[in-house]
Amino acid sequence: MLAASGEGKTTFLSSMDDTIRRDLASSIGLNLNLDSQLAAQLDQNREKLIASLGKGTITYFDGIQSTEAVATYPLEISHKNSEPFLVVSFNDIPGNWITDATEKVVKFIQESSVIVIPIDSSAVMNDMQECEANVQNLLQVLKLGLEKNSDTKLVLFIPTKCETYLVNDTLTKDLTLKIHEVYQKIFDFLGLQENLKAALIPIQTLGNASFMYHKKVQLIHTNTEVWKPVFSVTQRNQYNPQHIEYPYLYLFSFIFEQYYLKRKKGLIGFFRNLFKELHYLKLTNERLHSRCLTYSNLKVLR
Repeated sequence: MLAASGEGKTTFLSSMDDTIRRDLASSIGLNLNLDSQLAAQLDQNREKLIASLGKGTITYFDGIQSTEAVATYPLEISHKNSEPFLVVSFNDIPGNWITDATEKVVKFIQESSVIVIPIDSSAVMNDMQECEANVQNLLQVLKLGLEKNSDTKLVLFIPTKCETYLVNDTLTKDLTLKIHEVYQKIFDFLGLQENLKAALIPIQTLGNASFMYHKKVQLIHTNTEVWKPVFSVTQRNQYNPQHIEYPYLYLFSFIFEQYYLKRKKGLIGFFRNLFKELHYLKLTNERLHSRCLTYSNLKVLR
């Protein structure tokens, strides 16, 4: 999870609650297990999101705050009544690390199969000054982490806080075009790299909220003052995120595809494939990918 503070990294990750995990497990026919303490942390974060919808407006200081250290959430994947055969670890990297701990961020990029980049849609659509600097800083660490990349990786862009823009085709198109304009340098760089896949999947982070204006605030853990959005609550106490499952479905589709390709290599892989030991991986990838295609706002970038 890689983006500047306040873009929605921790909020998106906290949406991986029981509902998402059950939906994924049902989609892939496998068990998904998250450590009980970590699951409780995600549930606690989700409760903060729900509580933020209890009043008339939502500001930067409502809900989940930025993290000081990397938070890691390993999700164990297994067949019924068997040990995990695969662990997918989600790493939530503090936003200030992009400029303050560049070497650590680059190492995470190099070692990760998927780089998830949330995008604050309200900031992009309202031409906030921080966007240009955030994009430039992000581009620098991506260049350092990906230019000599030899592994197949996925870069997944997730526009967050899209409640105001995913209401009709015109506004949705405006959002997509604006993101392409602001993030064009990153998209151009990714387009020149081998072994990279990329997609854009906008989501409504909370539902029942509408953008009002931006307000200047001081970021927690730093002395930086930035403009952050203020939202009006259209229906109090009703946490209703939309399309939140599609980034997870797309991500896991990619993970299973790469795991399948790795396991089928060599002589042992030949026999695994011959006796259809890997058939479930291929079917799982196809099933998840097929579900992703039902979301019309999902854009494959490469």
